[in-house]
Amino acid sequence: MNIKSSLIILFFFLITGHAFAIDPVYEGSNGIRERVFATHCLACHSSELTGPDRNGAPPEINFDTYEATEPNAERAMVRAVEEMSMPPAGSGIPQLNDEQKSAMLAWQSAGFPQSLTATTSVAPSSSFDGTRLRIPVVIVGTQRFNAVLRLTLLESSPTGFGFVLESAVLTTERSRAPATASIQTGRVFVPSVTVIRNGVNTGTVDIRLTLVPGTRPMLFSLDSRLVVPANASYSFNSGVLNLPVVIVGNQRFRANLRRIPLEGSPTRIGFVLQSAVLTTATSDNAATFNTSTRRLVLPYVEMIRNDTVESVVRAEMQLVGTNPTVFSLIRFATIPRAQ
Repeated sequence: MNIKSSLIILFFFLITGHAFAIDPVYEGSNGIRERVFATHCLACHSSELTGPDRNGAPPEINFDTYEATEPNAERAMVRAVEEMSMPPAGSGIPQLNDEQKSAMLAWQSAGFPQSLTATTSVAPSSSFDGTRLRIPVVIVGTQRFNAVLRLTLLESSPTGFGFVLESAVLTTERSRAPATASIQTGRVFVPSVTVIRNGVNTGTVDIRLTLVPGTRPMLFSLDSRLVVPANASYSFNSGVLNLPVVIVGNQRFRANLRRIPLEGSPTRIGFVLQSAVLTTATSDNAATFNTSTRRLVLPYVEMIRNDTVESVVRAEMQLVGTNPTVFSLIRFATIPRAQ
């Protein structure tokens, strides 16, 4: 069985409504030990067994503790998943089913972690480099995947483009802005995607995809434009404020901030800084930060929902925290647009 293909099939099962209940970790009632090793291996590969009770199993190969399992995990992958030579024929123990093999592959991809708590970390944001869309965390039902998709032409798409799924691996990572995939509709929403051109961060966009039914490999229609807004913009869908140019003294930055509830703010709204990089870009509507007053002024912000600019506002924020960097939204006012 090809490992890459099996992981993509696993992703397909989940996005089309199939269940998956084995966690890609050793410990836990739904972990690899209880759902795979206990049912298929420990009758022979247990440190509590000796002599003929091991049925020929080497005395140094055991799977009843994580300490014993970890050095032999790759061996278990080869014998039980790839070669399918374990459990041996004639033992009376069935070989692993598809769910168990997929869970073992996911466990291997995660680095054979012992527990969910020990391995949970915060993933970087999604990114698009002109060819590939990399999504560190996409939530499908109750599972989380790290997925990579490749841009392709697609005539039936409203944008003329689509994405082909190249890989999908179960992950234990968390994300502040995870992508979400709907099992019912096949729609995928990827918020705050960093667009990279020639190695340079040019800003963020929200991306919407829809699964094309019956496609293998899985093909998604690109339903939203891959264009970074030229002006400052706030996405209602992702809660991210994108500032293409922020002037601080004699420096210019590109920055992204995420909306948060903030007690004590006049509007009860705050924003926490997610990223800030130097830029050579210029803008007639650049935001400015006064280091003396700690005031951030945004003269022109497009308020975007589902790729549509609903309104334009002028806003002011006050820096209220530096670890992390948090701004209080002091005031905002709608700017009338020309008819």
